[in-house]
Amino acid sequence: MMNINTIMVGLDLSPMDDHLIAYASFLAKKLDIKKVYFLHNVKKYAISELFQEQLKELDLEQIIGDELSEKITNSFYAEVEWDTLIAEDPYTESIFNHVVNKYYIDMILVGNKIDYEGAGVLTDKLLRMVKCPLLIIPETSTPKIDSIWTGTDFSRSCMKIYTTVDYIQEKINADIVAAHVYQIPAQFSPYVSADTMKAKLEKHSQERLDKFIQRMHKSYPIEEKVLDSKDATIAEKLIECSQENNADLLMVADKGSNNISSLMLGSVTDELSTANAKIPIWVVK
Repeated sequence: MMNINTIMVGLDLSPMDDHLIAYASFLAKKLDIKKVYFLHNVKKYAISELFQEQLKELDLEQIIGDELSEKITNSFYAEVEWDTLIAEDPYTESIFNHVVNKYYIDMILVGNKIDYEGAGVLTDKLLRMVKCPLLIIPETSTPKIDSIWTGTDFSRSCMKIYTTVDYIQEKINADIVAAHVYQIPAQFSPYVSADTMKAKLEKHSQERLDKFIQRMHKSYPIEEKVLDSKDATIAEKLIECSQENNADLLMVADKGSNNISSLMLGSVTDELSTANAKIPIWVVK
């Protein structure tokens, strides 16, 4: 049985922090979180040499800690214990991983700053390093989980998604959509018409999705969606359709059905983690 008792929120002193703190507050209240850690990593090596002299007498950790505490006090309304952690490490993903292991973190929240160059680099590294789920929050999202889309590819890893959905459904009665995206293999296009392949793949995908959902015997209803990727990637199609249908959350497994190694991150999840999505993405590990 899974439990999400302790979460960690990555902050960076940007305007995104207020949004992440508010989302963490929402989750803490709705999912009965017991403890929230807010982590900021001070990269002193990135400070220009021009300011080294002026800053050497200052206690940066104390100053930043006080600033974060003020932010959190203003935006965190859940009656849940919280604490701030200030670290100094050249590799932010490494300190995140250290904190996850030291404080038994059950989930990490990080921001997705849409249209910011390199915004998904840290997220991509975290997905490959940490063992706990990751929730990627865009700056435009609203803290609510009334509708959840789950990327479904019938793999064993995909089954973990629905264990998490079970946990959420005990706390929040959300609408659940199982979305499967199929692709027409290009190598057969010279020999079989696209319409013929589309009809066969759609029928086959729907049959597999029906069996997959039935086999899980869930107590809550699950709406099924079979989608043709067309000219998009699977990740692009999941983002596009979930956003068009006003979903509040897109949930995917860290590995898909085509992995050849348990150490590899799934290509769809890899793309989702660095995409400029406007919907929160929960990656189940």
